[in-house]
Amino acid sequence: MMKRYAGEKGATLLELLAGMAIVALIVGGVGGLIYQEWSGTATAKTSVTVSHEIGHAARLISQDGAMAASTNLVEGAQPTDQLTLTWVERREFVDFPHAVSYWLEETQLRRNYDDTVTTVTGNISKIKFSQTDRLLTVSISCNPRWWILDKTVEKTYRVYLRPTEES
Repeated sequence: MMKRYAGEKGATLLELLAGMAIVALIVGGVGGLIYQEWSGTATAKTSVTVSHEIGHAARLISQDGAMAASTNLVEGAQPTDQLTLTWVERREFVDFPHAVSYWLEETQLRRNYDDTVTTVTGNISKIKFSQTDRLLTVSISCNPRWWILDKTVEKTYRVYLRPTEES
């Protein structure tokens, strides 16, 4: 049997509503903090991934471009999504010809260096190559995998090709 104390009548409706409001504020605040932490982490991860993927592609193209004596690009033509660079390396009085090609296969940037095909990076939505004089211009667009940043990041790089013997 339960004993009743004098003057105790139970909780009123107003007290119950006040208690529920306090609990809702606490749950909402904690939920908001969790969402902010989660979205901040996803945004940072996306930013780092996009920078890494575009930077890696630009670094390889820049290194190959600095060695290249010629390209398949037509000067002044519309930008294209494929690039071939060629050069001759001379060691101990022997010429070693090299060729490297870049192209986009779905979202992967592919590289064929002396008949060895590799994937440079992924998540690339568009790449364009153009040439003016000895200046190679590369525009790379990358779509992040995570839904937080629903935008395309685009970077443009310029690489001076190796001077030819005529120039």
